[in-house]
Amino acid sequence: MRLAVISDIHGNLPALEKTFAFIEKVRIDGIIWCGDYITDILLSPEVLEFIRLKNEKYRHWIIKGNREDYIIDYHNSSEKDFSNVDVTGSLLLTYESLNQDDIDYISNLPDEVVVDIKGCPQIYVRHKLNSSTNYKYHVFGHIHKQGLFVKDDHKFINPGSIGQCCSGSPGLEFAILELVDGEWNTHFYHMSYNLEYVTKFIRNSDLSLCKYHWADVLIKTLETGHNYVEDYTNLAHQVAAKCGIAVKSFGDIPAKVWDFAYDKLDKVKK
Repeated sequence: MRLAVISDIHGNLPALEKTFAFIEKVRIDGIIWCGDYITDILLSPEVLEFIRLKNEKYRHWIIKGNREDYIIDYHNSSEKDFSNVDVTGSLLLTYESLNQDDIDYISNLPDEVVVDIKGCPQIYVRHKLNSSTNYKYHVFGHIHKQGLFVKDDHKFINPGSIGQCCSGSPGLEFAILELVDGEWNTHFYHMSYNLEYVTKFIRNSDLSLCKYHWADVLIKTLETGHNYVEDYTNLAHQVAAKCGIAVKSFGDIPAKVWDFAYDKLDKVKK
C-alpha cells in the first residue's frame, strides 16, 4: 500500500503536473491532499480541475486549507474585504478567476479527514498541525517544509509544498507513505520543475500588478526555496510596531512600511 501525500500547491500547476509525471510511473494506491491548492500563482482554476480529474482515477482523501477558507469567507461575506489577510490584491485575483463550481467544490471540502483503510493504521489529516488527537500518524501541511518528528509514539509528517517549497532549495516537494510490516514508512521527494516558465508566467500575469512588490517576493521565494513571503510580512509588522503603528490586520500597515521592509528583505534571511 502506497499513498502519495500532496500539499500547498498555491496555484502552481506546472509543479503539480511534474509531480504526477513521477508518481504515475510508480504504483500508488491513493492520494492524500493536505490543503492550500489555490491562490498566489494565477492558475487556481486549472489546479482544481486537475485535482478533480485525478480524484476520479485514484482513491483519495482531501481537505481544505487556510487559502481555501480565505476565498470561502470572502465569498460568503457581505463586506467583501480581504484586508485582514491580504493587501496586495492577489487573493482578489484568485477569487475573480474562480467560477461557481470551483467555489462550491472548495466549500464542500472538510477541515480534517481520517484515512481509514482496512488492515492499515489510521492517518489523521489536517492542514495545520493538530497534536491533540490520539492517532498514531498525523499528516499536515501549511509550513511548506518537509519533516517528520515523533512525540509520545505519535508520528507527525509534513510532505512539504508542491508549489512554494521553503525547505532551503528551489523545487517541489511531496511524500509517499508506504505500508511496511503494519507501519507507515515515509519517503520524501524533492525535485526540480520548469521554474523559469513559472516565474515568467508570474511576471506576465496580473499578479505583477499587485501592490507592495508581491510578485517579486513570491518569485524570490520560488527561486531560492527560502520563505521570503513570511520574512516580508514579519518584517513589515516589526517595522510598524517600532514606528508605533497599531496593526490589527495587514491593511493597517502603510505603504512606506512595506517599501522599507522590501528594501531590507535580503538582510533578514536566516
